[in-house]
Amino acid sequence: MQLLGPSPVWVALLFSLIGLYAISYAWIRSQVQQIFFERRREGAMLVVGDAMQERFTVRNESPLPVHWLEFADSSFLPGYNPRQVVSCGSGSSYQWRAEANCTQRGVFRLGPHTLRTGDPFGLFTLQMVDSRSESLLVYPRVAHIPTLELPRGSLSGQDRRRRAYSGSERAQAVRAYQPGDSLRHVHWPISARQGELIVTDVETEPSGDLWIVLDAFGPAQTGEGEDSSLETSIIMAASVAAEFLGGGERRSVGLLTAPAVEATAVWPAEGPPADGQYPSDSDPIRGKWGSPLPFGEQQASMENGNAVTPALVDVPPQPGKGQVWQILAALAPVNAGDLPLGELLRRSRGVFNAGQTVLAITSDIGEGVEDWTAELLHLRRVGVSASVFAVTPAGSDMIDEDSVLEESVRNSERPQDSPALASSPQDDQDPESETPAVQSDASLQANLIDMLAKYEIPLRFMQAGTRLAPALTYRRTRTVLRTTPSGGVVAHEIEEEVG
Repeated sequence: MQLLGPSPVWVALLFSLIGLYAISYAWIRSQVQQIFFERRREGAMLVVGDAMQERFTVRNESPLPVHWLEFADSSFLPGYNPRQVVSCGSGSSYQWRAEANCTQRGVFRLGPHTLRTGDPFGLFTLQMVDSRSESLLVYPRVAHIPTLELPRGSLSGQDRRRRAYSGSERAQAVRAYQPGDSLRHVHWPISARQGELIVTDVETEPSGDLWIVLDAFGPAQTGEGEDSSLETSIIMAASVAAEFLGGGERRSVGLLTAPAVEATAVWPAEGPPADGQYPSDSDPIRGKWGSPLPFGEQQASMENGNAVTPALVDVPPQPGKGQVWQILAALAPVNAGDLPLGELLRRSRGVFNAGQTVLAITSDIGEGVEDWTAELLHLRRVGVSASVFAVTPAGSDMIDEDSVLEESVRNSERPQDSPALASSPQDDQDPESETPAVQSDASLQANLIDMLAKYEIPLRFMQAGTRLAPALTYRRTRTVLRTTPSGGVVAHEIEEEVG
């Protein structure tokens, strides 16, 4: 405009605009090194159902005020969005808190975050990116479990703990040689007469160590969310570990399971995987026969069509309450895998020792029963006792194990020419009064009871989604803000028990 129609007005306007841009630029440049931001998570341990809290602090040490500051977070915690727009005067600070209820177990990520601010005229914008992040571990819930029957002959935890040993005195009984028996126990005179290897039983004392074997086989799982069979199985595994490590019957407890490969992968530099499964680098998680790969390498292997060996979560048995948190940390990132329970037991035969007890927690009560039952029988032949905790689908009818066992005994005493009674009480009812799905669930439960009863393997059922009272609780102090009738705010410190 000055070129087309020279006028002092255009010159004054031009210098005003140049001055405005210069002031805005200098405003932002002076605040680049004078704005400080801090975020701090409160609370060390988080269990499903607990509240995660973070405290944010903005400190402005510049002589100019910050009229607006936008905080944008990239955390991957379900239901957590601490996004905020605040202002801060010169030489002052501003604090606020954000809270989220931990509804899912797992390993999540807090951060990175971005700060954006600008000059009062909106001409320039300053963006500060903090690429640091923090892993957030949410432990599964621990609940009070019903009475769990372990195989007879296991050492009671109420007695003083004694180490397993093999005595020098041979027992009177002899038996056929089994793979894993020492050749120094072979009774050669009897073996020569029988034409096969015969060994003498050695007086052994069971150590009472308990292995929790969690079945994470995906096709055997039912339901979603808190009502899923996998979630209930994980809660039961955590609860059993807490019961036998810190309860009245103290044992050494270990964990064995085979989740999906992503559960033990390492976060890539570009962030978590797109499917929302957050891996963990916790110490208790490691692979023996399937070492986990970094997530980037796993993704490349999948893209090339190569099979990836399933990961193994193996926490060796240890005593003490500290072992509870090791097992909970290992259970937190577990998701559905591709390895059936029978194959898991088969590959892990060398992990178990004679005198130990295996507690199998599974929701596979259909096609895979014969497979994992055969593996439990193999373990028993080498001196490893077994017990089973079966998780049935949510909404299915639960049958009484005792009544089925009594019915099975009566059937076994019935003459061969008489018609056999049904193994389940539900079969005596009108077939039209039940749906086929309910009949199928009851039949599967009855068949499992009959099969395990023949081999004297203890069995207990639990329905998926069953609400149990929390067993792992602690007391905390929380600040609650309440408004007064006059419009003021009063802070109250309340103490509560959470679990």
